[in-house]
Amino acid sequence: MARGLPDQKPKKGGGGLGGYDPYEDLRGSEIDVGDPQIKLKEKERSVTSILAELAAIQQQGPQKYCILGTRHCSYLHQQIIELLAYALVLSGNHVYTSGAGGTNAATIKGALRAERPDLLTVVIPQSMSRQTKESQELLKEVEDVIAMPQNDDLSLDVASKICNSYLLSLTDQLISFAFHESNTVIEATKEAKKLNKLVTVLFLD
Repeated sequence: MARGLPDQKPKKGGGGLGGYDPYEDLRGSEIDVGDPQIKLKEKERSVTSILAELAAIQQQGPQKYCILGTRHCSYLHQQIIELLAYALVLSGNHVYTSGAGGTNAATIKGALRAERPDLLTVVIPQSMSRQTKESQELLKEVEDVIAMPQNDDLSLDVASKICNSYLLSLTDQLISFAFHESNTVIEATKEAKKLNKLVTVLFLD
């Protein structure tokens, strides 16, 4: 049976064409084309999101960067992280991190080298007394340290997640260094993406 529009009766075959109905085939081809406007809009949305990311990366104005990562990183990786933090602060960006060893300690050392103490903020997940002696010594050099003594009764893992969430609320972008098993850091990257932060993840394995 020939198909037609809902408010029309099916057409019979044209004169001399037997059972073939040219109108039916024409309507069918129009329906199968789809809606090119929808495809165009989808393409525009994709291009727009890409341009937004590029603009954020190339933006010359100062940004607030959160740098987080694993405690277990090689000396070479620590040197790279220090250099990154140093360059960011030297360029007028504000760097935020936490107080653990490894990635975060390297971030603090690099930022301090830039001699702009006003552009470094360290948030620790619990009170200062809960930090390692090495961390406490390093944090003495930091002017802006925010402690969370209210988390002292929590496990370090839970306190760290709360601390990371707070850091993300203060910053524009996240740079993280992690292994694929670094659950706390990876959770922070997922949270940052949900908050529409620009996220850069560098896996060390």
